[in-house]
Amino acid sequence: GMVLILGTAFASADAPLPTPIPGQVSELAKAADEFKSQTRAMGLRADSPVRAKSASAVGPKWHGRVFNNWRNDILDAVPHEIRQRGENASLLRRNQFGFNIAGPVVIPKLFNGRRGTFFSFSWEAVRERISRSSLRTIPIALERTGDFSQTVDASGKQLAIYDPATTRPNPDFDPGQPVSPANLQYLRDPFSGNRIPVSRLDPVARQLLTMYPAANANAGPYFQNNFFAVSPETNRASGIIAKVDHTIGDRQRVSANLSYSTGFAGAPRIFVTAADPGGNDRDFRARGISVTYTASPSPHLTNVFTTDLFSDNDSSGRAGEAQPVPVFRFNEYVGMGRSHPTARSSRTNFSVRNTASLRSGKHTVRWDARLTKFRVDAFLPAYPEGNFHFSQGLTSLPGIDNTGNSFASYLLGLSDYAQQDVVQSPSYWRRSIANVSLSDQYEATDGLSLNFGCNLAVTTPRTEKYDRYSTIDLTAINPANGAPGALVPGHAFQPVAVRPEPNVSVAYSPGDRKTVMRLGYRLSSQPSPMYTTQWATQGFNGTPTHVSPNPQLAPAMVLEQGLPPIEHPLPDLRPDAVNGTVADLVEPSGRQPIYQNASLTVERELPAQTHVWISLGHAEGENLYVGNSAANPNAVPLSALAFRDQLNDDAFNSTLRPYPQFRRFDVGGSWPIGNYKRNSASIRLEKRTTEGLFVSASYEYSKQLDDYSGPYGVQDYFNRSNEWALTAYNDPHRVSINYAYDLPFGANKPFLNYSDWRKAIVDGWSVSGMTSILSGEPLALRPMFNNTGNVVDALNVNVVPGVDPHVADQGPALWFNPAAFEQPAPFTTGNASRTNPGLRTPGNQNHDLAVTKRIAVDTGRTVELSATGFNFTNHANWNDPDTTIGPASSPNLNAGHIIGSRGGRVIQLGLKFSF
Repeated sequence: GMVLILGTAFASADAPLPTPIPGQVSELAKAADEFKSQTRAMGLRADSPVRAKSASAVGPKWHGRVFNNWRNDILDAVPHEIRQRGENASLLRRNQFGFNIAGPVVIPKLFNGRRGTFFSFSWEAVRERISRSSLRTIPIALERTGDFSQTVDASGKQLAIYDPATTRPNPDFDPGQPVSPANLQYLRDPFSGNRIPVSRLDPVARQLLTMYPAANANAGPYFQNNFFAVSPETNRASGIIAKVDHTIGDRQRVSANLSYSTGFAGAPRIFVTAADPGGNDRDFRARGISVTYTASPSPHLTNVFTTDLFSDNDSSGRAGEAQPVPVFRFNEYVGMGRSHPTARSSRTNFSVRNTASLRSGKHTVRWDARLTKFRVDAFLPAYPEGNFHFSQGLTSLPGIDNTGNSFASYLLGLSDYAQQDVVQSPSYWRRSIANVSLSDQYEATDGLSLNFGCNLAVTTPRTEKYDRYSTIDLTAINPANGAPGALVPGHAFQPVAVRPEPNVSVAYSPGDRKTVMRLGYRLSSQPSPMYTTQWATQGFNGTPTHVSPNPQLAPAMVLEQGLPPIEHPLPDLRPDAVNGTVADLVEPSGRQPIYQNASLTVERELPAQTHVWISLGHAEGENLYVGNSAANPNAVPLSALAFRDQLNDDAFNSTLRPYPQFRRFDVGGSWPIGNYKRNSASIRLEKRTTEGLFVSASYEYSKQLDDYSGPYGVQDYFNRSNEWALTAYNDPHRVSINYAYDLPFGANKPFLNYSDWRKAIVDGWSVSGMTSILSGEPLALRPMFNNTGNVVDALNVNVVPGVDPHVADQGPALWFNPAAFEQPAPFTTGNASRTNPGLRTPGNQNHDLAVTKRIAVDTGRTVELSATGFNFTNHANWNDPDTTIGPASSPNLNAGHIIGSRGGRVIQLGLKFSF
């Protein structure tokens, strides 16, 4: 280990050592003294006897390694998700290879770096092709022709498809009663035989169907989960890391680091046509350079100055693709087309940092100042060819759930929402962040150490280099309706943020010094993110939007007619230019998230080089940045549900919004309104390496709640307390075990201690492994239908009183009791929480094991052979259950059931030569 990090270790040997645990002898100090002694004997220090010799007499002493790790599916188990779909092979070809070399910089007859100049150089590459699988639902063959005679709902009953051309008011409608099958506001006739005549099919929709694949699976139930795609993902990457350390006397040091990497990520295809809805291929490149100057004027003072520059570039798309296909989305089925079909972006960070550390008496004072400039350049048109959404409303019986079909609406060419992005120029975002911190570590008494510190963070607002930046000013008057809220361009829309961030910690070691107690508290903040997007450039880049006046009665546009041209040339900076669209909104106050963390840890040294840690932790955050699924300042209040079917009228619906001229706001993932709290307790036991055995085992229990997480979003945007629920991604129980064992046979071992030819066979064997077990995340249930007139984005289910949601024999056949929940009535909200407090997804476990054979070629060279089994037990982790709850009249018969499992053993063989 010391050989490979020789340059770094030598460069740090004269720096002040970290303060040891109060009352204990510093093992690190002993190790440093030993290191100095050895490097002095090797001629690597200014006071070494070797320095007196001629430089030409001292040749280079380089060390390094060459390695290759290889995976091939001929060694692996077929993944469970592949075998369950009737396949018997899964592609996996992976090679990870490279080399590292380190030592003194030597230029024959010109320069001998053994006097204090060292380098390290590493090159590594990956070449991989691996199968990715996807189980989806697509229309059956009959549906593609307009024949829905075999189409059924989630309960197996035939799903009626209605003809929108026959829509007419019901003269017998009673407006004083809710809309129901017995009291229809509009009449609409079903298609004869549940078949759409061929003459009625939209020609554009029919043409695009040639790029839509046929069903090839029957995982069910009924015609669901009928398309299984397996295609390769391609990954190629390579990169270098180089470092040079130069020591100037005993008190100064200069080091330079360089990194460079390139790569390609080829996304797996769901379809083999241009209509593939999968991801984009990516080409990426990253470069970095840093220079550090360290000076130690005295044994008690060290100053480190660092400057670094890092940039990465990313471009995505599909090579050879003539023209992207527009994006089409259907509620029931996998869609067609990809967002951001052509995109380019880059990020550049430049920073200057100075750190000083002074030891005086019982105080160690540290001062740190850092200035970072961020630059993000992006050209990311999301939907240059258009984004079309289709719902069941236009082929339903208006106002009645479980009628109509979104694919039937598509075949008729009736889109209820359409959008197109017109991006004429890239965006060049800029920001600076300055941090100044001061801390003092004070050894108050023998065994008691106190640390006080505070960081002052100063963040400038996000700006655009050419001022192509815009937002909605919520106080400006919109000329279209005289209401507040209008588009404004500008340079910056948030103030400079200044935030103090204090921290304090205490370490106490009483009595025999085998016990250490640590208590700490920290407050921190977070600047608004610099996402790689073109969000907040409306007016300079247009987003023409077309919305149905009533999604049950009239379309936003018809496919055959195409999207109309953009109405006003760009840039269009009129105050009402983005009326009727989803308008980008920058939070104007610049409010930042605040995080607080407190912890208590007790460490105890036990016999046999064993240590145990017991920890308690509390963390909470307020004003966390959330996205559109958890924040909508232009939402219709839930009280408006009392208007019931009137809400389907978009003109009426818009009058209920706080800013009626906009459909909603896109907050760019930066709206500071989220809150969370987390409490945890953990225990960790570690047996440090003795007699070749190392073991570390830990268990953590945690409970985390928030008002924003989840796969679907929140139900009530304006009452955050109503959304307080278990965090969707939190596993309350986590177990982790790591171990390594040098097997007890071979030279100087208890068993098979041979000195003849057999020594080469039995020497150098070791095993290591890692096990992780997670208990599962809270289930998020959702109703099958959301008949709330576009008021509620993410509807919760209702809880059925007195019905136990748990089942006695939990398994894939039934993971929870769906009868404990029900679909809310139309125009009502669900009373269940966003995530269920008593139901969790199936747990997840993984077991990795490696066997290594080390062969000593001579005193300076070794060969290492390894075989690693990832998930070596070939354990299958179940997929999540179906959490969709239907109404009593047509329940989802698959609710609570689990379709399939995932995982499979992967073997990796490795070869490493060290010299």
